[in-house]
Amino acid sequence: MPNIEALTVDSGVLLQKLLDRQDIQDTIARYSLGQDSHQGQDSNILQHWDDTFSEDGKVDYSVAGGPVGTYRDLAKWMRGDESTSGSMSSFSNWQHMLSLPVVTIEGDTAKGRTDFFATHRGRADQGSDIHYNAAGAFHDELIRTPKGWRILLRRLEVYFGDPLQVVKASR
Repeated sequence: MPNIEALTVDSGVLLQKLLDRQDIQDTIARYSLGQDSHQGQDSNILQHWDDTFSEDGKVDYSVAGGPVGTYRDLAKWMRGDESTSGSMSSFSNWQHMLSLPVVTIEGDTAKGRTDFFATHRGRADQGSDIHYNAAGAFHDELIRTPKGWRILLRRLEVYFGDPLQVVKASR
């Protein structure tokens, strides 16, 4: 006959792991939600990223010419500020599609890997006929905080990036 007390403890641990995994998955998804909810001139990605990264959250986007620094440095590099255009300024729209993350949880820390495919549309108002597709992975170190799981470090890996020339249909 199974030990009821042991089953209860095991069930509680399993339930916590499932809840942690779901919170981590939501945290990782908030990154792309921040990107994709703020298209074109709307650069308020920090509205979502402040709930995605830990207060001292770091990034390494050096593989794409981006910063090694804070997530706020990344937001500025991507979106610019009042005096500087960001790396996303030549695009009007984009979409980031994520795979399910592969997550390893150890106590109050976790590691995750999430593959992505991102597509970016050139700005027609600037005469851009280039679209850009990229695929890669996000490698995350996460930490449990009083507000839930947050990304402590995100490293970008790029598998490929393809600029696509858009051909206008002839009439």
